[in-house]
Amino acid sequence: MVVEPDVLVRMTVSDYLRECGYRVVEAITGEEALSILGAGVKVETILSAVRLLGTIDGFALAQQVREGFGGVEVILTTGYTMTARKAGELCEQGPRKRPYHPDLIVDRLKLLFEKHRPKPG
Repeated sequence: MVVEPDVLVRMTVSDYLRECGYRVVEAITGEEALSILGAGVKVETILSAVRLLGTIDGFALAQQVREGFGGVEVILTTGYTMTARKAGELCEQGPRKRPYHPDLIVDRLKLLFEKHRPKPG
């Protein structure tokens, strides 16, 4: 899931991830993201901006996902260095400071998916 209030950023990242073979769900706000999760849509990873519209920012979204939707990973992105440090404390795969190259996000997704893939045998 890509959670991003800026339509151009959201579309660019989402389209790139789709081209890489990922199924992508988009949300504009933290509230919308939680609603999608609450509706039972299967999501393995959330890529979210820290600054979101509405009352739930990326930090609150990550915390609520951690508490209510175990197993869903969150990657937070920000353009602010101090915020990136705080995001790194909350999310296992650390923060992504903008601007970032989309291949870096795909590499992070691959690491997360590999980590959670059932081991054979």
